[in-house]
Amino acid sequence: PASITVVLLSAAARLAQLPLVRSACAGLSVLYTDTKRSHPGLTSVCDVLESSVTAARVTVTPVIEKLEPHISIANAVACKSLDWLEASFPVLLAPTDEVSSSF
Repeated sequence: PASITVVLLSAAARLAQLPLVRSACAGLSVLYTDTKRSHPGLTSVCDVLESSVTAARVTVTPVIEKLEPHISIANAVACKSLDWLEASFPVLLAPTDEVSSSF
């Protein structure tokens, strides 16, 4: 028999896949990139901030690993809340252009 692989997404990953969130993130990404290109003075500031975030991620990883059981519980609660939101508000799953055209 073929094995079935079940992939459980974190609440953050599920939230990021919602069409409205994906659309907003894409728009912000374009705005960020355009701002860096248009304002050379901000480019160096943004580059420093980006490298700082990368460094912070490495520094925080041991703490996250230690807190993983608590994070797992919080993630389960957040996933149940997302289940409820998606069931209660199906518009959250609709494509962004479909939602915006209905207003």
